[in-house]
Amino acid sequence: MIRVARALLPALGLLFLGYLVGRLGPAVIWHSLVQLRWRFLLVLGVACGWHVSNSIAWACAFPPDAFRPRLWHLFKAKLAGEAVNQVTPLANLGGEPLKAYLLRAESPTSRGLASVVINKMAQVITGVLFTSIALGLVVLNWPLPLAVPLPVQVGLAVLLACAVLLLLFVWRQQRRMFSSLLRVLCRLGFRPEALEERLARATRIDRSIASFYQRHWLRFGLTMFFHAIGWLLGVVETLVILEGLDAHVGFAVAFLVTALSVIINALFFFMPSNIGVMEGGQVFLLTTLGLDPAMGLAMGILKRVRRIFWIMVGWFFLNRMGRSALAERAAADAASAYPVVRAQAVPPAARQR
Repeated sequence: MIRVARALLPALGLLFLGYLVGRLGPAVIWHSLVQLRWRFLLVLGVACGWHVSNSIAWACAFPPDAFRPRLWHLFKAKLAGEAVNQVTPLANLGGEPLKAYLLRAESPTSRGLASVVINKMAQVITGVLFTSIALGLVVLNWPLPLAVPLPVQVGLAVLLACAVLLLLFVWRQQRRMFSSLLRVLCRLGFRPEALEERLARATRIDRSIASFYQRHWLRFGLTMFFHAIGWLLGVVETLVILEGLDAHVGFAVAFLVTALSVIINALFFFMPSNIGVMEGGQVFLLTTLGLDPAMGLAMGILKRVRRIFWIMVGWFFLNRMGRSALAERAAADAASAYPVVRAQAVPPAARQR
């Protein structure tokens, strides 16, 4: 069943994307893409800016009194983990533990996992605030050219309320997240002896998370600040694309499109890399704003190309860092086994002397 879903979901997304291209006209979409030309390099530069900003945010999620990996290594591990996130239907969580594993040579895995949880929490909080501000601006200031259907309005309100409640729940549970998870697995019938070995490490990770919030709340604020910069750079990317397509809408509309795109992509978290969802969402939003839907599809395709570029960069880093991690582990295993081999190689007569 899982294998069928893995093959079926991307196929459905591609079919929907093909439908949009056929409906709006390939020639019109191609004309819109040609208009951008060199601006695509600017789009890649803006995307690089938010990757750097999010890497700095992750660096702030480490305690100041502990050794943390260099920013360049955090940048590479971040892109590698997000490349895995984009190709797995795991709500963008599949690559998060991988980030800590890739940095195990520079930071203990327990500390790395704690920093990943703290960093993700800061990103989610700023994302909820980001989308809440956009929805508030829609309600208070922006009469949309096309009326948003009542079910969509109700759905957005319910989604926002659920997001806030889920955020509060995760905030309360994350301080004992790993140890609670192991206890749940034990109740489900997993081998207790296998879980007991990991319970001490899980408790240590939970203590690191709780200690960070109690002692280093200022650093958590910095983590949120740099993630907020990353969200704003996403608005700049949308603005650059719309300006290149001769849609002079201003920063406020670009902010709205970017924030609502986050909601749409979150609703279809199970779709690998949001295939078809990201493009369809851009078409829906620009049509709702009274703009050309072909322009929305062109923007979605351009963002897809940008995402593919950074996925390729992430897989390159994953390959390089994965090989280094395996080589270091093999060297460590060989070093630990060397004294035993050496002792066994000594002749019995020599041992008696």
